[in-house]
Amino acid sequence: MAEGIKDKVAIIGMGCTHFGEHWEKSSEQLMVEAFNEAMGDAGIEKKDIQAAWLGSCMGVCNVGLSALPLSLTLKLPFIPVTRVENFC
Repeated sequence: MAEGIKDKVAIIGMGCTHFGEHWEKSSEQLMVEAFNEAMGDAGIEKKDIQAAWLGSCMGVCNVGLSALPLSLTLKLPFIPVTRVENFC
């Protein structure tokens, strides 16, 4: 029986955009690129996702929208999405 968060939460895949300058791509295109890589790494389908997190180091981007850009871009309906910000 689960007794803590370690028994309830799992990171099963990851994805990121290729490092470099991507002036020709929108933030939405970069999200989709990382998302598709994570889905391939995890070997799951979108319907299997129960929650999502949007990591950002650009506090001025999408101010006031919380994690809405992630849920709309990836079409993640009716799941909790959390925005997390951090800097190096």
